[in-house]
Amino acid sequence: MLATLDQVSGKSFDYVIIGGGTTGLVVAARLSEDSSVSVLVLEAGASNLNDPAIHPYTWAGTPSPRNTYHCGHSFQYSGKTLGGSSSINFFQFHLPSATDIDAFEKLGNKGWNWETLKRYYTKVEKFLYPQVKDDIMRFDVREHGFAGDVSRTLKRINPSHVTQVTGVWLSPLTISPKTRTRSYSANMYYEPHASRNNLIVLTSAHVAKISLSRGAGGEATAEGVSFLHEGKEYRVFVRKEVIILELSGIGNADVLRKAGVEVFVDLPGVGNNVQEHYNSSVKEELESEYLTVDCLNDPDKLQKQTELYHAGEKGVFDTKPALMAYAALSVISPDAQTLQAKYLASIQARIDAGDYPPGLQKQYKLQLEHIKAQVPSHEIILHPSTPDPTRKYACLMSMSNNPFSRGSIHIKSSNPLEYPAIDPHYFEEEYDIRSLAESVKFTRRLAQQEPFKRILTDPFVSSLDEERFPGPAVQTDEEILEFLRDDVKTTFHTVGSCSMLPHEDGGVVDNKLKVYGTTNIRVMDISIVPLHFAAHTQATAYAIGEFGADIIRGRVHF
Repeated sequence: MLATLDQVSGKSFDYVIIGGGTTGLVVAARLSEDSSVSVLVLEAGASNLNDPAIHPYTWAGTPSPRNTYHCGHSFQYSGKTLGGSSSINFFQFHLPSATDIDAFEKLGNKGWNWETLKRYYTKVEKFLYPQVKDDIMRFDVREHGFAGDVSRTLKRINPSHVTQVTGVWLSPLTISPKTRTRSYSANMYYEPHASRNNLIVLTSAHVAKISLSRGAGGEATAEGVSFLHEGKEYRVFVRKEVIILELSGIGNADVLRKAGVEVFVDLPGVGNNVQEHYNSSVKEELESEYLTVDCLNDPDKLQKQTELYHAGEKGVFDTKPALMAYAALSVISPDAQTLQAKYLASIQARIDAGDYPPGLQKQYKLQLEHIKAQVPSHEIILHPSTPDPTRKYACLMSMSNNPFSRGSIHIKSSNPLEYPAIDPHYFEEEYDIRSLAESVKFTRRLAQQEPFKRILTDPFVSSLDEERFPGPAVQTDEEILEFLRDDVKTTFHTVGSCSMLPHEDGGVVDNKLKVYGTTNIRVMDISIVPLHFAAHTQATAYAIGEFGADIIRGRVHF
């Protein structure tokens, strides 16, 4: 149930879950199946359960000072609401490759492999047959789950996408075709169980600190959690475990001391090994006959499209927002072999020389193996864009999914309300920007090919001349590289800050998601992923929650 402050403050609970996001609500729902235990969820955002739009509430972060590999942008990390990022994301629900998931186990995490995770991906999913009869689409029911909590279906294809169907797959979306609403963790994992007396959720509760004690063996034990509510500080007590998304007093000792935080567990891996999917886009103008999201800038058209959607008719809201394809660099770039020979050889030489920390060397070796095996690492997305509300545009997004560069996220002070310092270290490794440049060149070539070219404004003019962004002034490799340094964007798929790795390899949690140096603190969200994968992160966040809940309940034996 949604609780009042009086029902929570000063009380004791078996499990305290910090963060009622995508994964947190999964864990809460599963643990509260046992009526003999009590579960408290502390969520910093509001519930927004009855908000039809699910407003884009955000966690904000400030970048570090500009340098050669970080482009000086500011970034906002989504999810400050009940349901977290699953309430405001792009609906994409698809799985990484088996190679990407098996890498978790190869890095020292017994039991974290494709065979195991696939069962949890399936457990999450409630695949619903699409209510679409006139589109060309196929799906294999053997690859879907039908008894899970998260509704998942296929949408109509936008007519501007039809020219790209060959070689491109459709990602099912987290939308219920019956209710025509978003399927996310708050309405799928929380609301159906909200009447449980042992499942307590307090919103607008910003966690400030975990109260820790030290046992005879030197390990830290969480005894309680302090949180801020309407400007005042309160406390709850924990009998069994804390499942947390942010750590307090546990991390790199130098970082904590600089921030004025008492060091309770010196764990250098916290906040490091951060990896992100980053992207850049080429924008092309479309012929006016195509229906795109640009029409929603007109209030009358917005109302009309809303009416069509609720009536179950075709319209902009009832079409798939994007199409995507994954490929190895060698598939999209004629210069891949030359580029890799030069820049990957440099990384290999530094591995051989021992220039990288041992844990990072292991990750890099796997990444090099994946590139050699042509495991897809680049994503191309076609979706509408609105740089000019008076015109119609198609955006060809190039996304790099397996960067070598590693960033960091660290607190700056002991003030729990101060935003952390986020330094993604984009392009610190030269291969990252060079390979992304090849992807941008590929999307430009794609726009000049039939049948895509014929839907642009003037099929008799070179697409590059008609390109709206970055435009014909960006031609040479060096000009493209400079464009990328200014244009690169986050995709909000951040992983790695609490990596599941052996302690000696910079790990924060073990394969049971227990934080090193503690007896009863676990991390269960996408931050535990030790090596990024080529897929959007929503499905994996849900699977981690289901797997983690089974670990706590003793249903998994490593």
